[in-house]
Amino acid sequence: MACAHELFGLFRLFAVGLAYLTGSVNHPAQERRLNQAWQVLSPCAETTSFNGAWTLSLKEDGTALVVSEKAAQRLQGRWMLVNAETHAYRIDVLAFGNDFVVVPTISGCLLGSGTLNQVDLRQSWFSQVQRDGRDLLASASGPRVAAK
Repeated sequence: MACAHELFGLFRLFAVGLAYLTGSVNHPAQERRLNQAWQVLSPCAETTSFNGAWTLSLKEDGTALVVSEKAAQRLQGRWMLVNAETHAYRIDVLAFGNDFVVVPTISGCLLGSGTLNQVDLRQSWFSQVQRDGRDLLASASGPRVAAK
């Protein structure tokens, strides 16, 4: 019985050492991927909720902060890359945890809740770029879908 415990302890030590060695080799590649992910996400670093009551701030170090001045609340969390090809990110904050896709727009950025094929605008976040008073113009690739 004592031999089994010693063998188990040796196995755990071996597993930890192996994880350390394999983790340190991949660290520069992982850091490079996160840097590239931030380059895509950074235009959406400061966004506002659909109803304008909340703001979302993202930082390069992977932190997220959601603030409501009305409710006097500050919620902290993290963001992470889910899929580099589709520019999909996961933002986990106490009040919510959701997947978002970065959608560049002419007036800034949209963190769309969901995927490019299906975005829930009420759960999405919008950039805080100041408009110059002109009408907002939106269009889609469909022949009959345009709005002004």
